[in-house]
Amino acid sequence: MNKLTSIAVATSMAFAIGSVQAAETPNLRILNEFSTGWVQNFNPFIGGRQSVDMVLEPLVIFNMIDNMKPHFWLATGYSMSEDLKVLTLNLREGVKWSDGEDFTADDVVFTYTYPKDHPEIDTQGIASKVEKAVKVDDYTVELHLVGENAFAANDLIGQGLMMLPEHYWSKVENPANDTYEAMIGTGPMTELKRFTPQVYVQCTNGEYWNKDLSVECVEFPQFGNNDAALEMMAKGETDWNGIFIPDVERTFVSQAEGNKYWFPSGDGVRITMNFQTENESARRAFESVEFRKAFSLAMDRDAMMMIGAYGYVTGDNPASDLPPVQWGWRNKDADKIWSEFYQFDVKKAKQHLADGGFKDTNGNGFVENQDGETFQFKIQVPSGWTDWVNNAAIAVEGLRAAGIDASVVTPEANAYAKNWDGGNFEACFCGGSIQSSPWKFYDFTMHSRFAQGPQWWSTSMTNYVNPELDQLIETLGATIDTAKQKEIVDRIEMINAVEIPQIPLYYNGVWYSYNDTRFTGFWNAENPVAHPAPWNNNNRLLHLMDIKPRG
Repeated sequence: MNKLTSIAVATSMAFAIGSVQAAETPNLRILNEFSTGWVQNFNPFIGGRQSVDMVLEPLVIFNMIDNMKPHFWLATGYSMSEDLKVLTLNLREGVKWSDGEDFTADDVVFTYTYPKDHPEIDTQGIASKVEKAVKVDDYTVELHLVGENAFAANDLIGQGLMMLPEHYWSKVENPANDTYEAMIGTGPMTELKRFTPQVYVQCTNGEYWNKDLSVECVEFPQFGNNDAALEMMAKGETDWNGIFIPDVERTFVSQAEGNKYWFPSGDGVRITMNFQTENESARRAFESVEFRKAFSLAMDRDAMMMIGAYGYVTGDNPASDLPPVQWGWRNKDADKIWSEFYQFDVKKAKQHLADGGFKDTNGNGFVENQDGETFQFKIQVPSGWTDWVNNAAIAVEGLRAAGIDASVVTPEANAYAKNWDGGNFEACFCGGSIQSSPWKFYDFTMHSRFAQGPQWWSTSMTNYVNPELDQLIETLGATIDTAKQKEIVDRIEMINAVEIPQIPLYYNGVWYSYNDTRFTGFWNAENPVAHPAPWNNNNRLLHLMDIKPRG
């Protein structure tokens, strides 16, 4: 073999080896979204796959475990005017959409204007908050607010709102029904390589701006419940998971090399009563504060935390369910009042029912309303969410022991969510939300503007309407005086402690686990960068940038 031939063969072999190695770069396999079968729909507004947040990106990502520290994404900075009415955004230059078009101020202005013309997709309430969006130049935008809002940045430019390509959506007449097969985005994973009801794969955007990205493709296996997910996870077949794991050391860590977990505290778990339910007799019971006191006293929270949640979680929720990242705003006086009802005491529960005029007049073991009418209600909890299903059963056991006729119903997760869009439920075992400021938390979970809507963990969990709360929340956003803010928050916390419009239980764990045999860079208790779970519209874009293939 002559020298030229040797070089050619060596070069060919090197190329082949390199190609094989490239082909063997694994997909990052993610478990985070339940489904009975994937449907190809990437609508970013209603009903689309959650992984659309790897296609469309926000301006800023607020760190959900580090005091909401901003991580600038499509924006590089922002500033608020002295009158709290104009938020100025500085945009990142050099960013392109995946089809090669430039990302500019025109897209940002469009994103904040489009929902005004299509209220059915305005899940963030943009029309009620932004009077107009104004292009200053190609990379500067002003958001003129409807009213003063000291927390506008946290509310309007975070991970909950993804920027839209004007050149696509401006041509869509019915955005709520568009399945967005074009998948044009600034995000890291815009190429759909495979899609079946059992699995789909998104791969790298060739125009992606963030050079920290090392993962080539993300893969989403279908699973319908926790047991199906755990079977894959235990074998080490998945890389990044956001699923509850019972007895985690035995059922997960010991089952495969590289299986690890970290369960930091998340949002508050609560049971909510639908104050606008069509079950009229149950609604009348819910309207009684004595009934709500009895409901809370019938909750065996210790059993829920230690048995249903395997001791992974913590309690001490205030009546508002304010997440731990914002505990600096708690009201000690309100906490003292609430502590009388944040305990398990069936005898006291029965006494409060009696004080409210609820009596068992027919001897069936369950109380009737004040007018003697029987009532019963169902607490909905998603099928397959095993920790919640177990704890809903504990809740019902306590209620029935106190003389309240309650039961559990377990719709599939999508049906569970659809039920509250329009108020088609009686009570709900549900989450409490983590938001980017105390104002945003109160606004999203308590203001009447979010009642009867599709948003997970919003006011639509209770449909509780209190004009004083609405006014306090609006006033809170209109001042930068921290003493005034604390005074307003104290009143909001006190209303929750006295009125008990919901039943806080404990703090959910962030159910985050991973297998590091194929990838490195996963966050953990020793490297707690931000919210670690692969849940959409949280901190997963940040996390994705840190994850690297081995070798």
